[in-house]
Amino acid sequence: MPSNEQVIGADLGLTSFVVLSDGEVVGNPRFFHKDEKRLAKAQRRHARKRKGSKNREKTRLKVARLHARIADRRRDFLHKLSTRLICENPRDLCGKFAGQEHGEEWHVE
Repeated sequence: MPSNEQVIGADLGLTSFVVLSDGEVVGNPRFFHKDEKRLAKAQRRHARKRKGSKNREKTRLKVARLHARIADRRRDFLHKLSTRLICENPRDLCGKFAGQEHGEEWHVE
């Protein structure tokens, strides 16, 4: 790997997921909105089933699978983005953690 002396900063936002100090904007994929209708339909079907029935258990598993799918897609996106940032900028990565006092930054070398 070539040595990279560049330090990169990241600003997390609402409209875009992250804006990097080099000007790159990474969009917010909004995974929940893509499966929202399917999840709402599955939850309505689940609510109509009689408690304790086999069909209710099946619909509960379907709702759980949809929630797991959304969580997995979010986790995959975060993992791919963080891996790409680390590979492109192996030397330094700067930014702010949520909950840190204003002005404090973390720096990894």
